[in-house]
Amino acid sequence: MSPPSFTIAIPTHNRRDTVVLAVRSALAQEHEPERVIVLCDGCSDGTAEAVAALGDDRVLALELEKGPGYAYDHRNRALERAGTDFIVYLADDDLLLPDHLAEVARRTAEADIVCTPAGVVAPDDSLEWVGADWSVPEARDRVLTTSNSNPMASVAVRVAAAQDVGGWDGQVPRAGDWDLWQRMLRAGAPACATDAATVLHFRATGRVQEWEDRVAQNGRWLERISDGQQLAQLRQALAGTRYVSEARLLQETDELRRLLHERSDELTAFHRVHAEEHAALEAVAAERLEWITRSEALLESHRQALAIAERELAVLRARLG
Repeated sequence: MSPPSFTIAIPTHNRRDTVVLAVRSALAQEHEPERVIVLCDGCSDGTAEAVAALGDDRVLALELEKGPGYAYDHRNRALERAGTDFIVYLADDDLLLPDHLAEVARRTAEADIVCTPAGVVAPDDSLEWVGADWSVPEARDRVLTTSNSNPMASVAVRVAAAQDVGGWDGQVPRAGDWDLWQRMLRAGAPACATDAATVLHFRATGRVQEWEDRVAQNGRWLERISDGQQLAQLRQALAGTRYVSEARLLQETDELRRLLHERSDELTAFHRVHAEEHAALEAVAAERLEWITRSEALLESHRQALAIAERELAVLRARLG
């Protein structure tokens, strides 16, 4: 069986400097991508020219008119032009470790969706491990209902499977990637996950940094993953964050179990009190019903006596003339 082919698509709007770094990480893959498509969403900062200046024939910059919101519909242009087995959507300020596609390629025979863990890089360069294996029922249920912990770049999808569910929905206001993953999973797309973290994710939401600092930070991290010795150290650091993340998850799970146990006890006590109150109310209601029944019988007796008295009164009045 021939190895799977990949397209890496990078949607962007006026982030030329970080896009170039993201493209460089895409081109440096051990398992080379067939093409890297930069989706320029109304870019006016020379993004297309900067990408072209990298001088790699695999890179294609599509200059598109500014779409609404996050321009999710533009991402369908990459699906249409991919011509490969799989596609990875890389955020314009994220980076791929050199073995990202190689790790994904080892699992593509098993699934239409391959998830990879990611290291979230904070402004102070500290790391946090994130990512879920959607072949695990609990993780699959979570992404289908409540939350998505997988950054966009850490989800590789089979092109045909994404097209089968209609691709990206240009009408959703946010979380368009989550929407696509959900539709694929609901359609029955099988999922699996790699073991190693091979994505560096720099959260855009809530990232309080000057733009120049963000660019400089991404540049330092690209240099780090491009150096063999530093990359080996980074892998060890990421593995360490995984243990911390799993320990935190276990702690949170234990806390949730404790809260659930407390709520269960409270609910049991409530049901007991409610049952007692209900029984007492039913007894009172029975007494009231019995009293009403006796009262209605007595009232009927009085009515009959009154009717007799009225007839007798009528007779007396007739006699008295």
